[in-house]
Amino acid sequence: MNRRLGFTLIELLVVIAIIAILAAILFPVFAQAREKGRQASCASNMNQLAKAALMYSADYNNVLAPNRMVLGNTGPLPDQLRRCWVDVIVPYVKNNGIFSCPSAPPMPNTVNPSSGMTWMERGWFPYGYNAHIAGWYWIGLPGAQFSDTLMLPNISKLKYAAQFVLFAETMNGPTEAPRNCRGFAADNNCFGGCDGDASRRCVLSGLAISGTAGTSPLSARHSGGLNIALGDGHVKWFRLEAVVPQPGLGMNCANIEERRDFNSADLRWLIWNRCK
Repeated sequence: MNRRLGFTLIELLVVIAIIAILAAILFPVFAQAREKGRQASCASNMNQLAKAALMYSADYNNVLAPNRMVLGNTGPLPDQLRRCWVDVIVPYVKNNGIFSCPSAPPMPNTVNPSSGMTWMERGWFPYGYNAHIAGWYWIGLPGAQFSDTLMLPNISKLKYAAQFVLFAETMNGPTEAPRNCRGFAADNNCFGGCDGDASRRCVLSGLAISGTAGTSPLSARHSGGLNIALGDGHVKWFRLEAVVPQPGLGMNCANIEERRDFNSADLRWLIWNRCK
């Protein structure tokens, strides 16, 4: 009796076709699972940063950490004396790795947050601290003058702590031109690219732009959305379109800046908002 050894060409092609179909089905699933893992790792990092920020606040009579310190008694400080939130949070952080997101462009090896960062390295951070905490202005504070804008708010002033944004994922990269990344700060009006990128998009026009924080664009680097750490310490993922301002809402606000808080996720970006 003749025994057939091996496969026929038809059988081999059928097996290859089945393997190809299975690969086409499973590879996207594996990629999605890997991205979910990165998103979870990123959320864990932001949770630790939020906890560190709240520990700092507890040590300083519940006063929130500043986003940036750029002014002195006589005006702007030189770059070598300028600082941002990273410098005050570092003593409460034990793992330097939490300053990095696995889905974001990696920081250069020369950037080491735990040993002190320079002002010109602030663009590399993929997690931005709310740009409106002790920024250039404090929206809605009755009678506020320029000299009042560096006041640091007390946590007790947050009417909706569970909705108030502490940290959000941001576009990061080189601080220098032409990209002009400002990853250390976060605002919800712009997204998609650093200030020097053609991919950057902004929702509202006419808003104030800081010379040190730029437009602070958000990054939807996790499946069309981003992780956000809120004032009560918890972290949640949001779709980008739920976070940015809704153009048709808040039209009757006396100050256009207050329209930032009109978003479908109902997140609060401003300490004071008399329009909402």
